[in-house]
Amino acid sequence: MTVSLLRCNDYDYHTVRKTIERTFKDLGGIEKFVKKGEKVLLKVNLLMKKKPEEATTTNPVLVRAVADVLIAYGAEVVIGDSPGGPFLEGRMRNIYKASGMEEASVLSGADLNFNLASHYTECKDGLLLNKIVLTDMINDVDKIINLPKLKTHGFAVYTGAVKNLFGLIPGTIKAEYHVRMPDINDFSNALIDICEFVKPALHIMDGITAMEGAGPSSGSPKDLGVILASENPYELDLVACKIIGLNVEDVPTLRKAHERGLSSGKLEDIEMIGDKLEKSVVSDFVYASSTSGNYRRIPVPVRKLLVNKLKSRPIFNHDICIGCGDCEENCPPKAIVMVKKRPVVDDAKCISCFCCQELCPAKAIDIKKPILAKILFR
Repeated sequence: MTVSLLRCNDYDYHTVRKTIERTFKDLGGIEKFVKKGEKVLLKVNLLMKKKPEEATTTNPVLVRAVADVLIAYGAEVVIGDSPGGPFLEGRMRNIYKASGMEEASVLSGADLNFNLASHYTECKDGLLLNKIVLTDMINDVDKIINLPKLKTHGFAVYTGAVKNLFGLIPGTIKAEYHVRMPDINDFSNALIDICEFVKPALHIMDGITAMEGAGPSSGSPKDLGVILASENPYELDLVACKIIGLNVEDVPTLRKAHERGLSSGKLEDIEMIGDKLEKSVVSDFVYASSTSGNYRRIPVPVRKLLVNKLKSRPIFNHDICIGCGDCEENCPPKAIVMVKKRPVVDDAKCISCFCCQELCPAKAIDIKKPILAKILFR
């Protein structure tokens, strides 16, 4: 399978567009993925209401560039996602505006998705999911092009092409999946089931400015200067992880994809085109504080005995908390309650999914790794 890697050091529109044009050319041309007249969903990462410079969402300049190239070719384009929390029109308008997607839509002529309906569909080949609840926006288009952001993730270690498609599960329904699958291995298999069912035509990753540290929303921007693309999301994620220093065994989705025969897990099996991978690798990338990627090292019987002593927990900074209640509203196991406008968590109920941190607009939640976990997983 082929993965394109092209250097792109900033979000200058003309530079990004030229890079996107070359990406399509190197991968065999737009016509390989989209036919003229087809309607294409650009599935972006719009986790929450964040400005582009915070590196939480797919950058609007890249989205505009992809839309412009597709529209110039003769396709119709719609930009969409289902962020965490309620999937409501007013909320989507606010997120589209804050993230720069509204402007990208105006400048490119692409539409913004406001189809907020959803449907159940059978997933006959799913390993874990027999049925999937998906947003109806996918029924409005002929093709999907996935535009993930390269980021760390407290629960999943890393979020990229595969994890970004979880955004096709409607808003609050995501919480049900977390409750049903609190184990990261099961959750990762569910993500792969969704990815295999949806099967985007192409994945183009925004790695110009990534997020390190407390991702996927509370981390820090990290300039990597790359745009990655591939038809294969697992190989794309494998290359992205190589850039930031993660191995297949460190990342649950990559590990499970390898176990399921969807990826060899070896870089030497990937045909790299474009710029040299070695020149993009960084050695100082900061990961999220989590035990998810290392839990497999503990034998299952021992793991069950130590689970409460090993699991990472959310810690709330009440000094910067704004009392919005988003953490309480979006906590899958309902482990958080607001007391005097400040969150209090019941550790016994907490499943360490870190949705609270993911959706906190004030970045008031840190993840604490127990001392024993630090010793075992260092």
